[in-house]
Order: sequence, then C-alpha cells, then structure tokens
Amino acid sequence: MYEEAMRVGLSLLFLAISSWYDLKEREVSNRVWMVFAPLGLALSLLHFHLTKDQNFLLSMGMSVLIVGGFSVALFYLGLFGGADAKALICLSLTLPVQPSFVRPLLKMVSPFFAFSVLVNAVVFSSASILGIALYNLYRGFGAGENLFEGLESEPLLNKILAFFTGIKVDANKLGKSPHYIPLETVSTGEDGSRTRRLRIFFRLGEEPGEESLNEFKGFKGKVWVTPSLPFIVFITAGFVAALLLGDILMWSAAQLVSAI
Repeated sequence: MYEEAMRVGLSLLFLAISSWYDLKEREVSNRVWMVFAPLGLALSLLHFHLTKDQNFLLSMGMSVLIVGGFSVALFYLGLFGGADAKALICLSLTLPVQPSFVRPLLKMVSPFFAFSVLVNAVVFSSASILGIALYNLYRGFGAGENLFEGLESEPLLNKILAFFTGIKVDANKLGKSPHYIPLETVSTGEDGSRTRRLRIFFRLGEEPGEESLNEFKGFKGKVWVTPSLPFIVFITAGFVAALLLGDILMWSAAQLVSAI
C-alpha cells in the first residue's frame, strides 16, 4: 500500500506544480512531464514486481492506449492543450486503476482511473458555463447593462455562445491578465470608424495574441472576453474528485437510469 500512496502523492504533487505553472505562465515546461512520467512508471512497475498482478500491467497498457490516444486526438482537434494530454498520459502510467486504499463516496469508478479524472474535469469545466450564464443574467437584467451594445447586427447564435462562454470587461484590462481572451475583433475603416465582430471559435493554442490585443488600444468601453482557466486546473480538481467521490458522470448516469 505504501507505494500506492506514493503514486497518489506523486500525481497530486506534479498536477499541482503544472497547474501553478499554467496559471502563472500559460504553459508547462516539458521538464515536468520528463520527471513525472519515469517516476510514475517506476513506481507502477514496483507495484507489479511486489504483487505480480498481471491485470494491473494490462490495465496500465490499456489505460495509456485508450486515455492517451483519446487525449492526443483531442489535442490535434484543437480541443485540448498539449500539457493536458501529457498530464493524462502521465496519470495513465502512474495510476492506471483506482487506488485500493481509497473508497470513493459515490462508489462508481471507471476501469481506467485517468479516464474518471478526465470525465470529472470536463464536468467541472462545464459547470463554469452555468456560473458565467448566471453572471450575465445578473448584468443584463439585474444591473440593466446592454450586453450587446455595438454588436446588434451579430447573428443570434454568436450572441448565445458569447452569453454562455464570455463576460464583458473594460477594454483596458486586456493584456493585464493571461486569462482574458478576447471574443471580439475590431477593424478600422478608411474613415477611422471601428467595426466590432464577435469571434467565438478558435483552436486552443491559437488564441488572439499581442497583435489582436493592439486592436483594442484606445478603445473605450467594455468588450467580450472568455475568462479562460487552464484545463489542467480542472484536471487537478478532477483527480481529487476521482479519489474522494469517484466518476461523477458515471454516477449521474446510473442515478438517471434508476429513476426511469
């Protein structure tokens, strides 16, 4: 059990380190994964040496193939960051199955622990959409703010997506926080007039850079941004939840089926 606790502690340590780096610098050095992966693999092989559990070795291989492959596919589709995929691959090597000394409160776990971590992370990140929508409801109805002033001609779908994924902040705050990603573009006409458009869709890693932020220099008023948190923060939260609670989505689906 001691080496299993070491694998849990190692995973939590490196997820916390990577979350801190991603929050502060918006990127995680590959050196983190170059240390995490071999240490996690070594401890997993130690577990196999002590237990001679062939199923554990099979689970580790399947976990790396399934969770790792899924993560890499999401990365190439632009739905995942590189650090997110590497974190889940490292977890697949380190904790391929639920630790035996932990009894999740919901008593529902995936055969592959890292997959439960991913599912929980998605649940937590999706919950942030509800928080954003409630905030915009308050700003639009409680505070009486015209949320789409200057963007009246935008398609309704773009406005709905902005409502659930973004908030409005003063334009002078852009560039002061790495987690404010503009959901608008501004173009200047020959007569000096400025035209604003919503820009909802972009791939991870292709967020507007310094050049895009320069469009808003001298702009007075509020613009739509997404208050983006690195997904690896949600992975870390999903890891803790997987240990203490289990697979949240699997449990929710089971409750729904039993209620029907």
